[in-house]
Amino acid sequence: MIINTMTVAAACQTTVELASQDGGQPVCLAAVDASGALIYLYRMDGAPERLIAIALGKAYTAARMGVPTAMFRQRLLKEQLSLADFLDDKFTSLPGGLPLFEGERLIGAVGVSGRTLEDDVVLCQRFAERIRTRE
Repeated sequence: MIINTMTVAAACQTTVELASQDGGQPVCLAAVDASGALIYLYRMDGAPERLIAIALGKAYTAARMGVPTAMFRQRLLKEQLSLADFLDDKFTSLPGGLPLFEGERLIGAVGVSGRTLEDDVVLCQRFAERIRTRE
């Protein structure tokens, strides 16, 4: 699988089309490389500007930790940790961020924000799947 701007942009477009048709709130989608650096960002018309930082934070956290942000949140609760313990002010524990792997190798991550946390997770899974199928 290749994660680059063209692959992500095409996957983003189909994900946004689905999100536009379901009548839900507009969202922001972000994709980062394995280090957490931004590759692509898309904000749907009407999506609040604050969603940019949240979607990017979800993708960044998933890339840096190598796990979905929902799992990272569970770890924080289970081990009684706080985000401050990781000394990275870009981390978030909000669900809606997923790492992308090629075999065992982390190649990037995606994040979605703008709806309920559960809906963000579902859209994020769809976004990730569309990237995976555009090899």
